[in-house]
Amino acid sequence: MEKPASTTFRRNGLKVHQKRKTLGMHRSANFLKNNQNQENKALSWIQLIAFVLLDVITMGVAATIWFFAGIFLWFFSHIHDYLLVKLVGISYLYNVSWEDPRVDRTALDLSDDDHVITIASACDNVLDFMIDGARVTAVDLNNCQLALCELKRAAILELNFQDFFAIFAEQNIPLLKEKFETLKNHMTSDSINFWENSLKSGFKSFMYSGSSGWLAYALFRVLFPVIGFGWVRKSLLDGVDNELFHENFEKHKTTFEWVAWIADSVLVPICAPLAGVPAAQLDLGNDREGNVASIIHRVFGHTDLVNDNYFFTGYILGHYTKKCCPRYLKEEHYSTLKAAIKANKLELYHGTLANRFRLDARQEKPPVYTAAVMLDHLDWMDDYGVNEELSLLWPLLHNEKGRVLWRSFSHSPHRAALKWMKSIRVDNGTNDRTGMYWGVWYAKKSDCGNHPELTSEGLFWEEQEPQTFVEKLVTGATIVSFPIMNMIKKTVGDVSQRLPGATKEDLNENQHAQKIEAFYKSQARAYDAFRENFLHARKHFASCLPLSNNKIVWIDVGAGTARNLEFFPINTLKRRFEKIYILDISPSLLEIAQERVEKAGLSDLVELVLADFTDLSEVGMAALPKAHSADIITFSYSLSMIPDKDAALAQAMRLLKPDGAIGIADFFAEAEKMDDSKPISNVLSTVYDTGCRLWFKQDGVHLLPNDRFDVLAENGIEAVCSERFRGSVPLLPILRPWHGIWIGRKGGLIVNEQIQDKVYSDE
Repeated sequence: MEKPASTTFRRNGLKVHQKRKTLGMHRSANFLKNNQNQENKALSWIQLIAFVLLDVITMGVAATIWFFAGIFLWFFSHIHDYLLVKLVGISYLYNVSWEDPRVDRTALDLSDDDHVITIASACDNVLDFMIDGARVTAVDLNNCQLALCELKRAAILELNFQDFFAIFAEQNIPLLKEKFETLKNHMTSDSINFWENSLKSGFKSFMYSGSSGWLAYALFRVLFPVIGFGWVRKSLLDGVDNELFHENFEKHKTTFEWVAWIADSVLVPICAPLAGVPAAQLDLGNDREGNVASIIHRVFGHTDLVNDNYFFTGYILGHYTKKCCPRYLKEEHYSTLKAAIKANKLELYHGTLANRFRLDARQEKPPVYTAAVMLDHLDWMDDYGVNEELSLLWPLLHNEKGRVLWRSFSHSPHRAALKWMKSIRVDNGTNDRTGMYWGVWYAKKSDCGNHPELTSEGLFWEEQEPQTFVEKLVTGATIVSFPIMNMIKKTVGDVSQRLPGATKEDLNENQHAQKIEAFYKSQARAYDAFRENFLHARKHFASCLPLSNNKIVWIDVGAGTARNLEFFPINTLKRRFEKIYILDISPSLLEIAQERVEKAGLSDLVELVLADFTDLSEVGMAALPKAHSADIITFSYSLSMIPDKDAALAQAMRLLKPDGAIGIADFFAEAEKMDDSKPISNVLSTVYDTGCRLWFKQDGVHLLPNDRFDVLAENGIEAVCSERFRGSVPLLPILRPWHGIWIGRKGGLIVNEQIQDKVYSDE
């Protein structure tokens, strides 16, 4: 008899679930194991052949399904965000604000003195904040979301509570059509057109409208009954006791786990655009197993779907109930909302938060916000985008009362600007009724030791002429041919030019200094233009650096032409830095740096230093800034070219202040971690990465291995930011080495937990 897929038995009084360990040919293997002494050999062989054929057919069918599913998912991953963008402007994505405002209110403790800026979404949380007295500026890039907000605002102004509840809770669309002529008086022309077209085209329900609503209908009204979860809706319709509901869930837990596994593997990547979830946000959960299973356990096993969790109850039933609905649909809050709307405490803005902040800054008297509720949209953005938004917000945020709150699919702050904010995690997913976030983060402006600053993404202070193809070819050929030409000509660089730092005698005996100068002397003028499309990580490097509230000292090691300065506006450099050291071993590159610094009027702030950073002798150290003087020390694509990397890192630790940070943007030898579930891909990647290492090695560039920073960790400098990605090489598209950013500081990331243990309430 064939063994089941899994067995449950008791061991020492405990129930143990044992999964089958054999895969693929398990029927044949089990038959042989259980029928070793079978007397009827002929029958045994016939049975064995039958089992083998069945196993082969099953494996073939499964492999075929997963093969085509894999192709589909690969293709879909490349159009995922395109579909999401296309939905914007056609309809609203969110018919319900899918962030729990109760968690936000508990953390923010809003009052009449607050001015909140947030994303409009479906306006549910906006209205919730207004109940507590806050004035709200709600921003959204999707005009259709604002149309939904305007409709709710107009309805609060014109309707009594019974009609308002009937329309937005009980989904009485005929009543909406009847009242719409009155509501139009408080709406913009774009919103009027949107709702006139929607109502004419058969709009039937708020709960199942918008892309999220369409997905909810397919999941809870179509799929759930098919897979045996019809009892969920029936239980809610019958108004069963919450305890009984949780007991029923425990009975069906195994089935839920199977569905969760399928959803994680196939459904989530496909359905995410409809739910308004971009690929970048999904990727934040790739280091966890069973994300959907965790959400299901949180929601169905621990929240009160009967009386409290309106997010899921509304989707499952198709409407809200008076017991289970958002706060703005509670009768006791309606008069407060009506008064707030009449007092113009709600402003709607079409655009991005960054655009709104820029508009605010241009006003003669800019507004002052006391709270910025960012929802989960920071998950969508890269380091530059997050830093840009926070940098624009910071001057508008109240110095004492200002606070920022965001939620994330990641279990820790996932972008550099967020990591430096000394935030508190006020929820880890246990209290948020949506169950879909692994962290809600709160930071006070007055507590933040760092001040985000606007950087420019790859822009020069002055427009540069791009290299022509021929110029790129010549520069590339010079770089590639240097090792061969150097062996033939035995080129020696002249490092006799006098700059602050080392002396002529110090460096003329330094073989590495001579080699570097010989390498760069012929290409110094073309250095920046050629490498602008080559050194990919440094474009975001500046936005990842921690800038404290006080003026800071920055040492940029191997800084060459001082190109990294141009990632900051000139006035930012003057305002935020006390001293900047541009250190290099090549006089030719420092000549370009000197021209750049003088032209920008930064000679009093920036000091050029010609020195070997790895020289730990008294003479070598005397050529450098004083010990423990630097707030930030950076290596931007220089550490991989320094022969003695241990000495360079030791020097950096000597110069660093006790609370300083070391940052590296560079080439890396390998991925940050391998996916154990993809052994073939891992082998191929290892071979490819070896080829990349050998190619770069000929030019004296030694790609950094993952253990390169262990020496820093041993000295208490822990990683705060670590990112890795592949990037192209000019003229050699077959080469895509790993690029990355690594930033660490003494004590690492400062994170506090302040999870609320109390029972949450809307009272």
